Amino acid sequence: MKIVSASRRTDIPAFYAPWLMNRIRAGFCVYPNPFFPQKHYRVSLRSEDVLGFVFWTRHAAPLMPRLPELDRAGFPYYFQYTVVGYPRTVDARCPPPAAAARTFCALSRQIGADRVIWRYDPILLTRELTNTWHRDHFRRLADALAPATRRLVVSVVDPYAKTRRRVGTTEDGVSYGIEAYGELLQWIAAEGAARGLRVQSCAEPLLRVPGIEPGRCVDGSLLCSLSGRTPAPKFPLHRQREGCLCHRSVDIGANDSCGFGCRYCYATASHERARETLRRHRPEWTCLTGDVRVPEPTA
Repeated sequence: MKIVSASRRTDIPAFYAPWLMNRIRAGFCVYPNPFFPQKHYRVSLRSEDVLGFVFWTRHAAPLMPRLPELDRAGFPYYFQYTVVGYPRTVDARCPPPAAAARTFCALSRQIGADRVIWRYDPILLTRELTNTWHRDHFRRLADALAPATRRLVVSVVDPYAKTRRRVGTTEDGVSYGIEAYGELLQWIAAEGAARGLRVQSCAEPLLRVPGIEPGRCVDGSLLCSLSGRTPAPKFPLHRQREGCLCHRSVDIGANDSCGFGCRYCYATASHERARETLRRHRPEWTCLTGDVRVPEPTA
């Protein structure tokens, strides 16, 4: 059985919920190779083949009315839910903080706090987004979200070339490297703990902050627990980047397909291309990016 990630590469709950449900009803979907997008793979989405779904989102509202169908079909799932609330100069089209908090809490009431994990990431320090900005902003968000979750995931911005082009370099006042974030992370850990949150990091092998433990965002053991499957089997690690402790999963998203336009996004090389992908998309397609036919494996 496989874990399905939906998706690190795009926000499927926010932008592609009808497509996802169509593919689950069909029992399969097709997804592109992230490095060679002309190559595609087929994956079964039948309940007997899927251990569960990990949903990555900033706006779950389009998927929420459809979750009872997943429940009836017997699919375990949980959400990695990002709420940071950066200004429009950084997060061009993400929900405003107050609206994001309302949807986050509504989802928690619907499915339970154990299945909604708050992500305050990536943390970005610039001349505008200072330690003081983060402290004021985080405290307001934590007061709103902590009653609706059990876990907080943090990470700092990664210096990908596309991120540097869009966000800026150290000469522009942008901080890269975990050492620049130590004081802020220690404060966040204390604030999270004071609200009863378990604080974890995401793929930060050099992070040594008391109160922040290495996290596993894709967690097969959690999915087994949610489904009542005991004991949980041993899952292989994905090892997609240094410090990542995620269990192996199949990500059914596609690069250059998210409509939020976050400047630091590692999965979007061109926001114009992403908006065009979203405009062209049809929920009846087999793949997010087209009606691609891949034969079902015979073995």
